Amino acid sequence: MQDLREIALLLAKSKGEVGWVIPEPQVKEFYTALANNQLTNDAEAAQHFFQSTEDLAGYQKLKQKLRKSLLNALFLVDFRQLSGTPQQLAYFECQKEWAAAKLLLGKSAKVAAVALAQKVLKDAVRYEFTDLALQATSFLRQHYGNVQGDTRRFEQYNAQYKHYEEIWRLENHAEELYIDLIIKYVNKKATNHTIHEKAKEYYDKLKNLMQQYDAYRLHLCGNLILNVVYSSINDYENTIKMCDEAIAFFASKTYDAHLPLQIFYCQKIICYTQLKAYQQGKEAAERCLAFVEEGSYNWFKLQELYIALAFHSKEYQSAYTIFSRAVSHSQFPFLSANVAEMWKVYEAYVHYLILLEQIQPKPDDKRFTTFRLNRFLNETPHYSKDKRGMNIPILIVQIVLLIHKKQFTALTDKMDAIEKYCSRYLRHDDTFRSNCIIRMLLQIPAARFHPAGVARKVQQYLEKLKTMPLDIANQTHEIEIIPYEDLWHFVTESLDHTFQQPLADKTNSD
Repeated sequence: MQDLREIALLLAKSKGEVGWVIPEPQVKEFYTALANNQLTNDAEAAQHFFQSTEDLAGYQKLKQKLRKSLLNALFLVDFRQLSGTPQQLAYFECQKEWAAAKLLLGKSAKVAAVALAQKVLKDAVRYEFTDLALQATSFLRQHYGNVQGDTRRFEQYNAQYKHYEEIWRLENHAEELYIDLIIKYVNKKATNHTIHEKAKEYYDKLKNLMQQYDAYRLHLCGNLILNVVYSSINDYENTIKMCDEAIAFFASKTYDAHLPLQIFYCQKIICYTQLKAYQQGKEAAERCLAFVEEGSYNWFKLQELYIALAFHSKEYQSAYTIFSRAVSHSQFPFLSANVAEMWKVYEAYVHYLILLEQIQPKPDDKRFTTFRLNRFLNETPHYSKDKRGMNIPILIVQIVLLIHKKQFTALTDKMDAIEKYCSRYLRHDDTFRSNCIIRMLLQIPAARFHPAGVARKVQQYLEKLKTMPLDIANQTHEIEIIPYEDLWHFVTESLDHTFQQPLADKTNSD
């Protein structure tokens, strides 16, 4: 039912009244309940309307009626009344008008269809909607050639068609290269050295074309690939430089090209965070915020970067505010699983900081009073498989929570498995810092949880950690949620000055 909820919430945002398109009272009630977030899944809806399960034929018929009604209502929405950039809103209108033009053509209303096609072409050229420009010129050259026999108009639209056909081909080629480059890393955050060489190879195929054509998607995908060239080896200085050049290119467009500006300002935030240039990171974030629509996918990605910046700059209360704002947003349930998992990881670290009294939660926030470690692990299945990527912060937060809660037996029981994990997955340069901090954490039960003994045992790993500061470490930026030096300080502060025997925990293992 997620698809129906998405459409209902979108229609509810529109200023127009769509209820009259849904004549049946029960179907209208269903729409209203979805739009007001009163029903969130099939089980609730089936129980509400039929006091039965979702398998009931009557409920499935009701859903089908609602789906048809919502799709009909969607074409009546004036997207210009919704939030969005002029380019986004123009794209929605062009798509509606092009659909209308094709319907009119199918009903032999050629004069109206041609007028709409010419309007679509004008806007498509202005905003660089290559696919629409190609379709519109194809229709217009056919109309003036086959129907009107107008040689001049035919040649005009035929020339435009050939131009946009070439642009469309180049843009699709660039998009294919970019997707092929990053498709394996959507659910993984571990670094991969081969991606750097592959990105260089792909960018070399595009850079001359980018000098010849200023097409929007060509430059967007080309710059995204160039970004991978530098970011894959954590070359933050050159990444910032290429981002500034990309921002200048898209800012020079005659329309507001907000999407690429969002992307490259976000990349600058990452770089400044890793370089510990926190004020510059905040400035980049503020600039980026002006281009992002609240509740959009990119808005959530920006919140991820905001919370990472807050963790690294030790503004932990701000991190809590950012977390609460993101997860309570009405669009949060519609995030893809891999994006939602990132917020589960942040939740665990916020919970840890609350236990340390570094964060003061709202009195009515029950999320952290009911936090359960085992449930958290079950809710991060994709990242738990990313052994040299996001499984690292998941493993680390498990350890520090067990230490803080003095669940010594549970931690001791995990030591052998963690040792094997480090030996198998964390022996490479890109996990050097993570290897150091986990080795340090493992010394705590070995030293029977006594600070003096821990200090002696970790000295060699602490020195190694200092030789590889965050700004030169070749690791994916998401992995180190809280800088390991800060995290280690919190861990040692939570130890008391008594030797512990791992015989009985003071609390249960969850």
